[in-house]
Amino acid sequence: METRIKALLPVVALVGALSFSSAAGAQQSGNADDAKALLSKAAAVKADKAGTLARFDDPKGGFKDRDLYVFCFDRNSGTVLAGQPTAKGKDVRTLKDPTGHAFGQEMFANVKDGDVIIVDYLFPRPNSIVPVPKESFVEGLGDVACGVGYYKTFAQAPADSRMAREQHACAVVMGLHQPGALYDTCIRSLDNSLFELDQARQISAERNACAQLGLRPGTPSFAACVETGPGF
Repeated sequence: METRIKALLPVVALVGALSFSSAAGAQQSGNADDAKALLSKAAAVKADKAGTLARFDDPKGGFKDRDLYVFCFDRNSGTVLAGQPTAKGKDVRTLKDPTGHAFGQEMFANVKDGDVIIVDYLFPRPNSIVPVPKESFVEGLGDVACGVGYYKTFAQAPADSRMAREQHACAVVMGLHQPGALYDTCIRSLDNSLFELDQARQISAERNACAQLGLRPGTPSFAACVETGPGF
C-alpha cells in the first residue's frame, strides 16, 4: 500500500500545484462584464482614431486589463489595426481558429454601428500559443470595428474545484486542444489517478486508526477493522 501511495504522489504534486496556479489564473483573467466595460471605453476611437488606436496597443495606454485588450479592424479593407501582434496587419476575414471556424469573416460580415455582436472561437491568450475558448464582443465604431474578448478556460467548473485544476493541467500546462481526443484522455487519466489516490489515502487512514486501537497488522482482527472501518 505504501508503494502504491508513493507511485501516485507525482499526480498529487501536479494537481496540488495547479490549485494555486488555477486560482492565480482566475484572478488574472477578465470576465464578460469586464470585457464589455473595456469595449465601451474603446468608443473613444470615434473622436481620435489614430491616437486611440495607438493607445490600444500601448501597455500604459489605459486599454489593457489583465488578459483583456482591444482589437480593431478596418471595416472596408478588413486590415487588423490593433490587437495581438500575430494578427495585426492581416485581413481579418482570413483569420480562422484551429477548428477551421472563420471567426474573422463572421465579425467582418455581421458587425454593426450601435450594436454589439458576440463571436465565439478559439484563440491564444496574450503571451501564449495555446488556443483556448474565447468569447468576443464586437461593435462598429465608424469606419473601424473594435472588440474585446474574454477567455473561457475555466467556464466549465468552479476555479477552485478539482475539475478546474484538471482542465488547467491538460489545456494550459500540457497544451492540449480543448475539446479534443488527447485532452479528454488527459482528463480521464488525471481523474482516475486521483480517484485511486483518494482510495489509498482512505485505506491508509483506516489502517492507522485500527493500529491506534491496539490491533496488530497481520491479525484477523486488524484485517476486519480495516475492511469495515474502526467504529463503524
